[in-house]
Amino acid sequence: MASAEIDSFRRRLFDELDRLVRVVDALDEAAINWQPPAAGANSILVLATHTLGAAEEHILHRLCGATLDRSRRAEFAATGSGAHLRARADDVKRRISTALEAIDPAVLNEERDTPVGKQPMRSWLIHAIAHASEHAGQAELTRDLYVAGNAKTEVRAL
Repeated sequence: MASAEIDSFRRRLFDELDRLVRVVDALDEAAINWQPPAAGANSILVLATHTLGAAEEHILHRLCGATLDRSRRAEFAATGSGAHLRARADDVKRRISTALEAIDPAVLNEERDTPVGKQPMRSWLIHAIAHASEHAGQAELTRDLYVAGNAKTEVRAL
């Protein structure tokens, strides 16, 4: 069983992933593929796809040591339907839960090399939550901009 601290991090991360999936669930394909007319802006589908990939990277790979077959470039090229995202999110959450259940809480205090220097492994949990929260907010804002520019669009109940 995971420690209370790990379980708290897990719940918070999953809240953000669920928040993101609710945005996708409430919109049609045109809306989730729409990209705001601003440099560097991404579609909701890209934000959701990337956020799920990053959560896997941060928790499963960086913290727990799993090998992943991830293409960040492909995440940012995502187009099409979002019908698969709820199942994908459920799978990511299931695999993260399983990995966190197996982790020794003492690992969180271990300092290891990261892309930004030595960091305690707890930082990957914190980073995963912050990253998911940031992109969930961007997805909500992108949804709001799309709806404002397309008055006929109805957002399904969240």
